[in-house]
Amino acid sequence: MTGGAEHEATLYTGGHILTLDAEQPHAAALATRGDRILAVGDEAECAAALQAAGARDFHHQPLAGRCLLPGFLDTHLHPIALLYFDLHADLRGLADIAALQDRLRTADARLPPGEWLAGLQLDVEALVERRLPDRAELDAVSRARPIVVLGHDGHSAAGNRRALAEAGIRADRPDPPGGRIARTADGEPAGACFEAAAQQLLGAVPTPSVERLRETARSSFARLSACGITSAGVVLQSDEEGPGGAAGRLESLALLLLLDELPFAPYSILIGRHVDAAVAARSTALHDPAAGRRVGGFKIFADGTFGSCTACMREPFSDRPEERGFLTLAEDEIFSRMRAADAAGLQICVHAIGDAAVERCVALYERLLAERPHRDHRHRIEHASLVPPALVARIARLGLCISTQPLFVHSERAWLHRRLGPERARHVYPLRALVDAGIVVGGASDAPVESPDVLHAIQCCVTREGFETHQALSPAEALRMYTRDAAWLQFEEHQKGSLAAGKRADLVVLSGDPLAVAPDRIAALRVLRTVAGGRIVHDDGGLG
Repeated sequence: MTGGAEHEATLYTGGHILTLDAEQPHAAALATRGDRILAVGDEAECAAALQAAGARDFHHQPLAGRCLLPGFLDTHLHPIALLYFDLHADLRGLADIAALQDRLRTADARLPPGEWLAGLQLDVEALVERRLPDRAELDAVSRARPIVVLGHDGHSAAGNRRALAEAGIRADRPDPPGGRIARTADGEPAGACFEAAAQQLLGAVPTPSVERLRETARSSFARLSACGITSAGVVLQSDEEGPGGAAGRLESLALLLLLDELPFAPYSILIGRHVDAAVAARSTALHDPAAGRRVGGFKIFADGTFGSCTACMREPFSDRPEERGFLTLAEDEIFSRMRAADAAGLQICVHAIGDAAVERCVALYERLLAERPHRDHRHRIEHASLVPPALVARIARLGLCISTQPLFVHSERAWLHRRLGPERARHVYPLRALVDAGIVVGGASDAPVESPDVLHAIQCCVTREGFETHQALSPAEALRMYTRDAAWLQFEEHQKGSLAAGKRADLVVLSGDPLAVAPDRIAALRVLRTVAGGRIVHDDGGLG
């Protein structure tokens, strides 16, 4: 059930209360009033605080041995893309291109004439062919209807002849800057497109109506609440640059129109060629600190992904020695945007996955902070997927922080050794090395690329699902990534991330204690209730 009964004031007792507050790690009771935590301590003092505040008819909620925690923060997800994915065909779990064609034919039969068919979340590495479908294979599904297929990582796509033509991808047009179009021997587009070219193809898919987005938003956002998420770093395009291409340029406006459907507090990170849109967004309802909403970041893409072989690497990919990825923007352009964002008081968030991209990113941060030194900048690297030890030390010296996606390990572990080789794989998603260096690491999903299931992500941090387990974290360290450290990453540590009097009443109740169960059972815990700003946004009835 979502949207349970509302109470002006509530007293929680009788469970395990993990505050994530260093001064008071555990408590016997917690009291909330309105959108704030009123008191944390023993039952008598919390009840007295409610009485003193005039909340005489408070609701007493027994936890019956369950675990109460701060609400989870996901530091990097794409809310409008999440809706977009839910509107289109799901291509997960396919074994080969023939199975892909069958699923697309099923989706094609359900669509009215003239509507585009988009299939998303295709795991290319799971296919026997280990490649995107080509134009002819998609034409075999339909020549009349434009068809676009998006790779799992969102950085590669393929289209049939009709879709390519409508996107303006033709033999007589060059690859767009920062992108690559696969071509036949005669120069015709073969179907597959990468980075900026994939954005161009995806951008041609018509934008859904506001009414259809609103309807989808209710169920899509409810899934985030069901994962215990009460706050998120939301990545929004402001122009054609970004994973959604031209179709994503209205993402900020779309989220504004959907604020009433939003059950969590957004920390907005804008993508664009210029910082002006991010600055302007601070004058909109996206920036309302009293309501827990802030516009704080500016995102810049430096490279692509391992899955698309577009991550910028020092050495070629082990299984594709002819490829080593590329920077998606020139270094001078990346630095110009970094400088403008810093001058505007925005947190810089640079997407860098390959070791060469991370190295260039770090060098540019060194240059920027030499020009404009300031201590508490909290500038970020998004993903930081391959980070050798020498780069870890440089990141720590600069005071940079990391937003990372632990479930990338879950999705990629089957082929990362093949793609990177044994030595480089030792330094992939190097959580242990980053935390030991004193770098603040915030957890994220990059949803819809990965599942927003925070408990699965915490478990993956601890077990690594058997992949390079020397980089594993303890359960307590992993939990901090989605609470205290995530709040710090978003300049929100005084409002969120731990349970203390005066902070937002962002809470999650779990069926058990994630610090006490076996590491491989963390994901099996249930989210019984999620409270965002004092409002129950998810309740499965398990608390009674």
